[in-house]
Amino acid sequence: MWHRSVAFELTLIAVLVMAAALMFLTWLSLRWQRAWLLNEVERGLLLTSDTLQSSLRQGMMQNQREDIRSSTESITQQTRIDRIRLIEHRGRITMSTRREDVGGRLERSAADCTICHKGAYGNVTLAPPSGEARVVVEGNRMRAFTPVLAESRCFNQACHQQEKRSQVLGVIEVSLSLEDAEKNFARRQATLAGLSLGTIVVGSGLLGFALARRFRRPMSDLLRGIRRVAAGDLDHRIPERSRDEFGELARSFNVMSQRLSNIQQSLVRSERLISMGKLAAGVAHEINNPLTGILSYAEGLLSEAKPDDPLRGDYAVIVHEALRCRQIVRSLLDFARQGTPAFALVSPQDIIEKAVNVLVRLPAFHQITFERRIEPGLPAIHADPVQIEQVLINLIVNAQEAMPNGGTIVLGAGSSGGGNQVQFSVKDEGAGIPPEIHSRIFDPFFSTKGGKTDGLGLAVCLGIVQQHEGTIDFQSEPGQGTVFHVTLPVSKETGQGKMDGETDG
Repeated sequence: MWHRSVAFELTLIAVLVMAAALMFLTWLSLRWQRAWLLNEVERGLLLTSDTLQSSLRQGMMQNQREDIRSSTESITQQTRIDRIRLIEHRGRITMSTRREDVGGRLERSAADCTICHKGAYGNVTLAPPSGEARVVVEGNRMRAFTPVLAESRCFNQACHQQEKRSQVLGVIEVSLSLEDAEKNFARRQATLAGLSLGTIVVGSGLLGFALARRFRRPMSDLLRGIRRVAAGDLDHRIPERSRDEFGELARSFNVMSQRLSNIQQSLVRSERLISMGKLAAGVAHEINNPLTGILSYAEGLLSEAKPDDPLRGDYAVIVHEALRCRQIVRSLLDFARQGTPAFALVSPQDIIEKAVNVLVRLPAFHQITFERRIEPGLPAIHADPVQIEQVLINLIVNAQEAMPNGGTIVLGAGSSGGGNQVQFSVKDEGAGIPPEIHSRIFDPFFSTKGGKTDGLGLAVCLGIVQQHEGTIDFQSEPGQGTVFHVTLPVSKETGQGKMDGETDG
């Protein structure tokens, strides 16, 4: 089920990580946007306050209070600024867009005063305000302060005659409500949160789909393959869809299936050989005695028959067929016997040469050319030389019979299995073995030669090779010939597999 799959778990983990990362980034972004928004409002408010101070300067110089009041009220009506106040340096509010504020006095601790004043009344020390001290945020309101500095012309006016010692005549306070900015920020916050949530949902869906497609198909292939193999279908192969770990897993599974199939075939062949060997031994012993009697009587009748006896030909047929039966019985006994090999250290090249020397002078091999491809420096093998020679002779004879009009037989020997094995090969140029009978080649009594042989040759070869803990297989394509491979382990007695008597030079 989906909720139990690896793809679901990976998707859930990835979504949680992505959601956490996106939420953190969203929080950072909102925090940065809020700080940026407040900073922009602050800059705008300071710019407005400074601009207002410059625009009101002339009216202040001429003490035109009504013009100043009219200008400030016009500004509050046309902009989002909701209050403008003029505060003299002793804290009294001399002008405000809210008439109820006029005449009031601020405490010394008020922000309007502390931006410039240091010390106490009666002995006042004034310091130029810093940029940070000019803005105050109180609740949902931001206030900006612009000091009105004293000039020499100010003291010539009647209103500031008594304030000649002051460096700052007062402060212009511009106040702005942050409700609109907060609403704007809330809208941005909601939009960004919605986008983040949508991104998480859409990303989760896409990620789940991608992971499901990426993981479920190869995992389903693998599970299906395991079930098929467990059910006994060792020929099942799973598709190799990629070159990554899943592709490597599919290739490894297919190799495992092939090896299991080979092992199963070897076990089946072994069981079949054991069963057939027991049956052959019993049948051979039971047939041998009556067959000997038949042959004796037939040979006696044949020897006593006169040349013109009409039954002489029948006697000859009986003798010939009885001899043929005896040869089959001997083959059965050889097949059933297969005694314990007499192991010795032997050279692969010597075995090949002895097998060729046995056959090369026979008439059937007069049109056969032998080609040897032997790897130099091959290690010795621990084997019964007579039995291995018998295997090679049988394979060479089969190769010759596959080429009745002559041809080339290639005999090879080389190292394999990382140097732990030696592989013999016998290759012919015959018509090849039809694919439909590949699985029966090593079966006892199976032959493609129309009854000319007893069909035990390759079965005997298989038994010998298996007794040597080796393998025998073949490759064949119709019309392209056949090559048999016999793989045997190297010697275990000489360490490096050198022949007895060899030394390191």
